[in-house]
Amino acid sequence: MSLRILFLDEGTSDSGITTHVRRIAGEHGFMVVVTDPLMERLPQARQRTIKSKLEMIKEIGGDYELIIIHRDADRESRESRLREIELAIEAVVPNTPFMGAIPIRMTEAWLMLDEYNIRQVSGNPNGRMNPGLPKPRSVEEIPDPKAMLAEKLALASGLSGRRLEKFKKRFPEHRRQLLDRIDPLGPICEVSSWKKFNEDLLSGLQKAAG
Repeated sequence: MSLRILFLDEGTSDSGITTHVRRIAGEHGFMVVVTDPLMERLPQARQRTIKSKLEMIKEIGGDYELIIIHRDADRESRESRLREIELAIEAVVPNTPFMGAIPIRMTEAWLMLDEYNIRQVSGNPNGRMNPGLPKPRSVEEIPDPKAMLAEKLALASGLSGRRLEKFKKRFPEHRRQLLDRIDPLGPICEVSSWKKFNEDLLSGLQKAAG
């Protein structure tokens, strides 16, 4: 029997995380069906909090053995974000196993470690410009990973002028591709929040299956 998993993200470009949910589940012998609803289609008022999103999902119907909620830490601690998620679960779907996918500070911190993927996604795989990527052990300390990732992609693209401006407008799609392409055996293995994501997902799957 497949475990039914609900994945709630912060935006459509975060959907690539589900690729890794399926991969990790498969590696540990779990069969899963992941539902990744298009939350941006909800009224704005229903998109604002985890609780309101869960309430809307509950109204639509559907039962899940595990709920995964993606939430960037931003300027909060991991513990604070987990508590926020826990309170929402308790209020709407108590007793349902859950986990938080919580990058520190933003998901972009997971995406700027693999030079090969950045060159591929930038459309300039044979470029020679050194993008100057951060080290895995320090990437979570970058104040604004989103801005830095956009800068690295632009640099790797080798573009300028109007072509560069058009390229920059495609950042959400580039971000989605990079998330989908994360190499689980690559530099990200050294990033603490990625390690925790893997550990928590396995624990959540075990609880859901138990």
